[in-house]
Amino acid sequence: MKPALADRIAVWPQYLLPQQLLTRIAWTLSRSERPWVRKPLIGGFRRLFPVNLDEAARPDPADYPSFNAFFTRALADDARPLADPSLRLISPCDGTISQLGTITDAQLIQAKGMHYGVEALLGSPDWAETFSDGRFITIYLAPHDYHRVHAPIAGRPVEEFRMPGRLFSVSTRTSRAVPGLFARNERMAVILDTDYGPVAVVMVAALLVAGIETVWGGPHDRRPGPEPRRRRLDAAPLARGAELGRFHWGSTVIVLTPAEFPDWDPNLRPGRKVLLGQGLSVQAEA
Repeated sequence: MKPALADRIAVWPQYLLPQQLLTRIAWTLSRSERPWVRKPLIGGFRRLFPVNLDEAARPDPADYPSFNAFFTRALADDARPLADPSLRLISPCDGTISQLGTITDAQLIQAKGMHYGVEALLGSPDWAETFSDGRFITIYLAPHDYHRVHAPIAGRPVEEFRMPGRLFSVSTRTSRAVPGLFARNERMAVILDTDYGPVAVVMVAALLVAGIETVWGGPHDRRPGPEPRRRRLDAAPLARGAELGRFHWGSTVIVLTPAEFPDWDPNLRPGRKVLLGQGLSVQAEA
């Protein structure tokens, strides 16, 4: 199915934007600790978006030395309780469900009538085979959402793929208009080795996303290059709900599971808001 003409027209200017340059400018400004940069950025952002600082570990905006520190703020310890362990998978982040379902013929749903391949997303034919008939959920993080990403299940990070790409917006309209959006944008895929099989967590960058960071590797190396960079990891295991990484601006998280995992909660659907720690799957059999 071709994207609607109105969507294509609205998104067309993004093809012409100097995406990398704009993102580098955002990176510089967001990390400035100069008061005349920091205060207007934080104040303006709070006026534009419904940021809930009551649930933050530091609720006073003056406590943040830079806009980036404010944007990647931690939550208070009791802000996101984890679902019962019988619900094997939990949401790795706050956000809104874009799509979810089964992976059919190694294809994921991007939007109505639009699909993209697991191998293109992960940059790995062997892992693509593992998830080719599994399940997926795509969660969009709005600018005001909490922007740290957590483990949806206990497991050890065993491999990561850092893939260069474009920096299109990941808005609903863009996802309807740009074919293969999530497999074209810059992204990082992490494979977790769990007691129930491998799980992939993919963090997709977007326009003005000035970095993706992991707890074991620090900021994403954004050096340009045409090929994905694959790295085996010797990282410590992550508890269910432990921080895995963070975005330095809003974007999208995609979770992939093998077919043997429990199905998604039938109450979940595109457009529904989810919170970190919320159960995503049906109750696992004992």
